Amino acid sequence: MGIGTLKFETDLAGQLFNGELSVELQCNSCWIDADECSRRGLNLELVEERKNADCFHSIRVTVSHRGNETFRLGGIRFVSTPEAGKQTSGRSLRLYLEGWSMPSPCGMRRYGDYDFQYNPEYLPVAVAEPAEYDGIHPNHFRAEHALGIQDDHTGRCALIGFLTTADQYGRFQAELREDGLRLNVTAGFDDRLFEPGDSVRSEEIAFFAGDNIEKLLTRYAALWGERMNARHTDEVPTGWCSWYYYFSNVTEKDILENLEFLAEHRELPLKYLQLDDGYQPACGDWLLPGAGFPGGPGSWTQEARRKGFLPALWVAPFLVEQKSELFRRHPEWCIRNAEGDVLFPMRWRGNSPTAILDGTNPEVQRYFRKLFAELRRLGFAYVKLDFLVYASAVRDGMLHDRKATRAQAFRRGLEAIREGFGDDGFLLGCTAPFGPCVGVVDGERIATDITPYWSDETRHNFDEAPTLPNVCRNGILHAYMHRKLYLNDPDTHIARTDNNRLTEDEVKLWTAALKINGGMLLLSDRFQSLTPERRAYSELLLAEPDAYVAEPLDRMERTVPALWHGVHRKNGSEIFGIFNFEDVPLQLSSVPWPEGAEVRDLFTGKTLSGSPKELAPHSCIAVTLS
Repeated sequence: MGIGTLKFETDLAGQLFNGELSVELQCNSCWIDADECSRRGLNLELVEERKNADCFHSIRVTVSHRGNETFRLGGIRFVSTPEAGKQTSGRSLRLYLEGWSMPSPCGMRRYGDYDFQYNPEYLPVAVAEPAEYDGIHPNHFRAEHALGIQDDHTGRCALIGFLTTADQYGRFQAELREDGLRLNVTAGFDDRLFEPGDSVRSEEIAFFAGDNIEKLLTRYAALWGERMNARHTDEVPTGWCSWYYYFSNVTEKDILENLEFLAEHRELPLKYLQLDDGYQPACGDWLLPGAGFPGGPGSWTQEARRKGFLPALWVAPFLVEQKSELFRRHPEWCIRNAEGDVLFPMRWRGNSPTAILDGTNPEVQRYFRKLFAELRRLGFAYVKLDFLVYASAVRDGMLHDRKATRAQAFRRGLEAIREGFGDDGFLLGCTAPFGPCVGVVDGERIATDITPYWSDETRHNFDEAPTLPNVCRNGILHAYMHRKLYLNDPDTHIARTDNNRLTEDEVKLWTAALKINGGMLLLSDRFQSLTPERRAYSELLLAEPDAYVAEPLDRMERTVPALWHGVHRKNGSEIFGIFNFEDVPLQLSSVPWPEGAEVRDLFTGKTLSGSPKELAPHSCIAVTLS
């Protein structure tokens, strides 16, 4: 077999790819085939692993530069082109598109659909390669990390996923056509320098086939975590977060007020208290006093520990505001353009120019080790690392290591943070590309931000926007990652009546979603103003956190799954949820639980008789089976 073609013998994979994929290399912005690579002195070596018994096939390519020319290496890709009469028609296929990071939309698309719709201002940090995004033509889709495929005619499924994710961002371009599926699978090298004598290796790509997409995703995540040495812990954190009530106006007084309440109300058995964004005078100056914390961010940690709680802190480690003391002292640590000028790819709070630290710079790595060692010394046992995607979103920047990819730059910085904070400290990744985080963080936010409203009526609700339906969609669709790659963090529970536009039905829906989906559990209400009736929802979640292994029953049927299922980790009992994320009533012709089972309402514990026929907008039915 030549390097230019990759043969498939599994049934669906063979149909989808005509039995083969061709290999191409992007050099100096041009894609060249295997024959042209050979002429330029670029030797391609393919390594394969096959396990035909369970329809598993993995590949990776090593490229050795034996020529004389220096290139900019853009990527290695595998290409499938439909051939009429030899493929399953695109009309009968459904795709599961995985996202790049927590807010990036994921979900099902079929023939005639458009790709997810993004806010143009957010697109650069929502997908790995914005230039490849096509949101204006039907049947053109892109995905990151993994792509699922289902054939409606046969029920057979295939899954393609990157098993290693530390060095390149793996992505997919898929086009559903009358004559089949056109597919590009790319390991991106970000135009890194590729000189004579150099050698690079693509990430490992795996192909699975079977009859159930959930089983394929579960197996994929287990192997992904195995290849990346995922961190595993039996403890699933519970805690409180300041952000979703106080936002950036939080003060030390607010923290101490909630700490005092929790110390007096042990019926809320939380372990961590997390001070979120708002304490710092500027991004980059994480240890300096701020307006609400004149004693610095660690001024309250000893009191929290004395009362039996572990302090936690929010940090956006790669962000450096131009006005910060850190930038004044070390502008040379930031990513620059080709002319040597510091790049400011974002504006903090909408108006403050903000640069990005270069994770390949040894001085930045030393800074991270020192900073996070100091946070441990101040008493913090848990750190939420936010806005991490910006370490990878600067595509035209010059790194200290000119041969590093964006994924490597991010990963090196993240590893330095882990070294400084210690192996026994808890790190939560947030707004981060999933791939490079595996094996470094303990927990990962897997859905966009929760909001104290259903959706924002004042602006267009894009598919990555922080709305309750989008949070629930990403949360349940990423359930397959939980405890295999890291602990899933679906975001905080909010139940209050003040500073909240969610209705009673919407609060119950969010509570049921968290109960079924499990994962980390943080609350984010002001306890002094939380009514006993609403506090009961939090107590329901805290009674047995992360109790179920969850999955959507309709991943390949709806963009936002409406039928959720969980199996109790210890006793095997079941929980079901039917969710109506629409603005009109949902008519129910059937229910997902077995006929004749004893069904109890999640919130009241009462036995239900008969089957519901209609579900009100923005509401749910959640039941347990005994």
